Amino acid sequence: MRDKILIGVLFGILVGMVLAQSGNLAAQAAPAATCQEAKTIWRDSSRFSRRGNGADNMSKKHAEYTRGGWKFADMELYTENGDLEGFFLTYTRDVSCTQLIAEDD
Repeated sequence: MRDKILIGVLFGILVGMVLAQSGNLAAQAAPAATCQEAKTIWRDSSRFSRRGNGADNMSKKHAEYTRGGWKFADMELYTENGDLEGFFLTYTRDVSCTQLIAEDD
């Protein structure tokens, strides 16, 4: 008799745990699958004056990419023999992973 009661209690606890978890799982939203896309562009400093137009040109590029949903991530200068040749600008944005995979195909 004791064995049957103990087995019944353990079974009840097990069923209660399963039911408690299934309610939580049903209430949870599926996690959104997002990936990050990055783009690096080259800006040649020889095409414009180094005294001010380079910074102005870079600001216009930032505004253009921001309107497109991109976020500025990094800038690296490129020099050759001590002279500024240009700079690399890197932008990122969040996209759905399925969209990113479709663009790769």
